[in-house]
Amino acid sequence: MPRPTPPITTSKSHADTPRSPRHTAKPTLACPYCEGTTIAKDGSRATKHGAVQLYRCRFCERRFTPGTTRHRTYPMRVIVETLSRYNRLHTLGDAIAGVRKKFGVRVPTSTARYWIQEFAEYLPFLRLRESARRHPIPVRKAIFEHRLLHGQVYDFKYHRTKTDLLLTAHRGNESLAPLRTYLDSIPEACPHALFLKETPRASQAKHLFRVGDIRITERHDNTAVESARFALQSVTKNKLRHETLQEFMLVNDSATVAVEVPIVLTYEDVHHYRTALGFDVPLPLQAGDLYTGHIDIVQIRNGQVHILDYKPDAAHVKPIEQLMIYALALSRRSHMLLYHFRCAWFDDRNYFEFYPFHVVRR
Repeated sequence: MPRPTPPITTSKSHADTPRSPRHTAKPTLACPYCEGTTIAKDGSRATKHGAVQLYRCRFCERRFTPGTTRHRTYPMRVIVETLSRYNRLHTLGDAIAGVRKKFGVRVPTSTARYWIQEFAEYLPFLRLRESARRHPIPVRKAIFEHRLLHGQVYDFKYHRTKTDLLLTAHRGNESLAPLRTYLDSIPEACPHALFLKETPRASQAKHLFRVGDIRITERHDNTAVESARFALQSVTKNKLRHETLQEFMLVNDSATVAVEVPIVLTYEDVHHYRTALGFDVPLPLQAGDLYTGHIDIVQIRNGQVHILDYKPDAAHVKPIEQLMIYALALSRRSHMLLYHFRCAWFDDRNYFEFYPFHVVRR
């Protein structure tokens, strides 16, 4: 029988609670002068440590630098790189050396320490950092990275240490341990050949579920939105938005455990949901058919697995089918109940969430 419906209430955890941070910056897609949202890149401003991206508002015609990059000597990409290297469990000295090697910029130790303190609100992983450094998994193996050549290049990354800490430190997360087993198995067990065939992509599925019946919760200031608002200020090319945000959340927040997670949903999986569980899954798969895809971000939070997809214009899209395929596939591959999953899409202004279990239960 289906599990009882979980209550649809807004969690009061750190990850979901709206906050008013001291460094709240206007979203990178809004003008700080007139709040206009029609903006475009318009050159750069030179500093002694590199160039800072400039934007022009097409409504008021004023140029500006976004958010936390204003009045700063160092480019935002240098700041973000320093913070991320530190939270990859490097010593501060090694983090600074890595930044100098990558950008040719010498960051004083006092400046790096100041950034860690100043931007701590965007770095929830700092609370776990000491425990992570003492963890039996060696620091150099804390984050597993594997490049997947699935027609395109996908950089699967899995924070092994954070996953173990979240599963063992919080009693409500114990039932999510099968997720770790699946993530551990991906390098060896992933059916790579299936991703090279001409199969439907999860992101291509449209208008299959009854979207009007789905209760979607909207938020504006949770951790994912704030991370996007902060990290994307370091991006100078739009094609780098996904990988920049994925890396930042994986190493700096306290919930993201993996990015670019490959999934497969087969006809047999859909048949199981329909016949064994009595779910309404209107996916048009025939025998031998399957969907493939890669989940942007997987989190462990509040006793549930959260599947997140970054959409640059989140308020104007509804990727319900894509996220439903992700949830149905990850549930089957990890041998976990669909009841344990939530789905969401977001950008640096909005976060939209729903329960996939509610969508398919009859």
